[in-house]
This record gives sequence, structure tokens and C-alpha cells, in this order.
Amino acid sequence: MLLHRIRLLVNSRFIMEYEPSPLPSPSGRGSKEKEQEQENQQQYKNNSYPPLPQGEGLGVRAEIAELAGSNRQIPDVLLERARELRKQETPAEKILWECLRNRRLLNKKFRRQHNIDRYIADFYCHEKLLIIEVDGSIHASQQTEDYIRENWLLSHQFTVIRFSNEQIFNDIESVLHTIAQALIP
Repeated sequence: MLLHRIRLLVNSRFIMEYEPSPLPSPSGRGSKEKEQEQENQQQYKNNSYPPLPQGEGLGVRAEIAELAGSNRQIPDVLLERARELRKQETPAEKILWECLRNRRLLNKKFRRQHNIDRYIADFYCHEKLLIIEVDGSIHASQQTEDYIRENWLLSHQFTVIRFSNEQIFNDIESVLHTIAQALIP
């Protein structure tokens, strides 16, 4: 019944049709991405980026890249914890991940259990700086920590959306609609 419901959602108006990606390279990325990454690394080594306009710095995007980008520094403890959380996903996270993975929702890339500075976000869209948190029963006893975490994330330009397990189980269409609204500029 649950898989049937997810299949129906995949065909809904909020979720794009699934198109298999090209075969990944041995590093896990497609050839275009790998070529672009190599070109970027070469430009960085040669310091051949075009100069910034007078008086302009890298700004917020550079700070975000340090916190959540692919070249961020992640302590080994947090990296291992994120791997554990990916292996031990909750049923609600599993349902939502089936709807978000492989660019199924508005062709936006989501990551799960993604490290952002000292925190681990349940789901994260780097393009839109959107964090989706799925709250189980444990969050009732850690409201202060959640408040501190959310304020820190908001102060660093991230958008945070929270859903309870019950919302995902009982009204996944509304959850996906809310996420889609946050993804549309």
C-alpha cells in the first residue's frame, strides 16, 4: 500500500518524471561533472579566475560553501555519525527520501544526512539552501537544542522546514507541496 502511494506521488504534478542519469564514473560522478571539476581545480591552481569587481568579495556564498559545500572540512566523528544515520533511517525519512531522491521533486538535488558545520541535516538542497527536518518523538524532549540549532542555521542564510513523522505518514502530498513552494523562487 505504501509503495503504491509513493508511485502515485511520483506521477503527481509536484514530482518530475524519473529519468535515469548517465552511468556514473568510477568516482561516482558523471563525465561532465568530472570534467568541470577538473577544470575548476586547474583554474584554482593557476589562479586564473577572472578578478572580482572592485570592492566586491566572495560574500555569503563563500561562507555557505565553507559550511555546507563539497570542500568543507568535516570532523571524522560527524562524518561517521552521518553515515550511521543514513544506514538507520526512520520509516518517515525513507518515505520522504523516495520522493526527493534522484531529482524527483522539481529537478532539485537533495542530499540526506548532510553535514553543515557542526550539525547534520536530515535533507538538504544546496541550490536553494533548504534544510528539511523530520521530527520524531525525540524532538519533544530536545526543544531547546532544536531552537538553538535552527537559529544558528537561519543566521547563516539557510531555510529550515520541519515536518513531524505523522505529517509524512498521513499527508505526504501536503508535505511535498510545502517543500515545492520553498523551492520555487
